[in-house]
Amino acid sequence: MADLEKQSKGFRPKRVFGYIKENPHMAVSIGLFLGGGGALALNITPLAGSLFGAGGALLGSWITELKKRRTDAEDKARRQADAVDTLAPELQRTIERVQYIVDRASANFICEAAINGVETKDQQSDFRPYRPTLYPNAPQVRDLPGEKAIAVIRFYDSLHEIEKLVDDWWEREGQLAVNVFNVILHAAEKSLRLGQFCIREFDLEARFPPPYESWGTLTSRIERSLDNAAKARQHHFDRAEARRLDPVKAKEPTPFRKY
Repeated sequence: MADLEKQSKGFRPKRVFGYIKENPHMAVSIGLFLGGGGALALNITPLAGSLFGAGGALLGSWITELKKRRTDAEDKARRQADAVDTLAPELQRTIERVQYIVDRASANFICEAAINGVETKDQQSDFRPYRPTLYPNAPQVRDLPGEKAIAVIRFYDSLHEIEKLVDDWWEREGQLAVNVFNVILHAAEKSLRLGQFCIREFDLEARFPPPYESWGTLTSRIERSLDNAAKARQHHFDRAEARRLDPVKAKEPTPFRKY
């Protein structure tokens, strides 16, 4: 208790000093009023009138500045809210697309890893993320608060990584198809995790509830996709390890499909 009282006593002067520092007009006007009161008590009327007049002018200036500061803060808050409202739908759309890419990359990885000859018939275009149309040139982007701006930048940068990998790795000659889809899957998983930050920062769950309750929230669908991808990769590793430990199969070449 003693420590708490000591901290509170030390905190008050700091708050007062900080408030005076932020509002110098008010502090000076109070000083002038006090000086005018002292001059009036000493019957120095002209000096008292001058000090009171200067104090009143400074007080009026401080009130004007305070109103402007409040108006600027309200305008900033409004612009930030408008920016979030404007960018949220596009963010939702691009995140859902990345979740779809994770699911398709995971399905193709499973088929290639199982060596069962099943083909999904997915095309290269199925693995391309949607490009944002507002980011980064829309004026609303500049009005985003710090944490939200950082979340958006990191997520949208990850989309470029997915697109580049799809362009560079798709049907690369001599490359194993299972490796191609594994690379794409890793990039899409990373992007989807960054998208989860955007979901929280932009409150996308509340803004865009699922059309059907059975779908689950966007977060739950993402977690399910990431969990399925992790299980598919682990199953592949377990199968490869079992093959390595088998004296017969270990000597046979693995018949993975090549592009």
